[in-house]
Amino acid sequence: MNLRDMALKNLCDFDELFNLHSSMPDNQVIIAYEGEFNPQITQSVLSLAERNLDSKMEEGQTKRRAYNIAIECLQNISTHSDRDEKNPNCIFVIGQRDGHYFISSGNTIKADKIEKLKRKLDQINTLDPEGLKQLHMQAIKESLKNQTTSNSGLGLISIARKSGKKLGFQFTLIDPENAFFCFQASFPKKSV
Repeated sequence: MNLRDMALKNLCDFDELFNLHSSMPDNQVIIAYEGEFNPQITQSVLSLAERNLDSKMEEGQTKRRAYNIAIECLQNISTHSDRDEKNPNCIFVIGQRDGHYFISSGNTIKADKIEKLKRKLDQINTLDPEGLKQLHMQAIKESLKNQTTSNSGLGLISIARKSGKKLGFQFTLIDPENAFFCFQASFPKKSV
């Protein structure tokens, strides 16, 4: 093996790259982005998502639902991510599988936020559509009262209402102070 080949082998694990590429058709990935998020990149990812949704979905409620959930997920990444020099990147994926569309995101948060966020997500997942509507109204009132939109969970409630399904989530500790928050909303391809 020459020096160039050794350098290339050290830069990229080709088996991992192949496995990633091979898994994409199974998940029928519409868009995937991993990297830094800032307002300009977020807008670019959203524009690309819109174009890809236009080419993959028929006009109608399902496409609007996917686009609206994508906006909320990207806003959550931009607003609530605790990125730092050690953990700068986030991930955003839209795909389809088993008759459902899914919108997934992942970003770093401070480990001390896990319990509060988990309680909010568990609460959202226990509610029916009427309960979500009431919680949504309560969160709006709290935001107006406190003159803030952070920590009200409004985006998560909106995603749950739009998807009509339970929200998927997982927290993975990166180190004692940071965790990676994986989130997923899904909904059927056909409107019911």
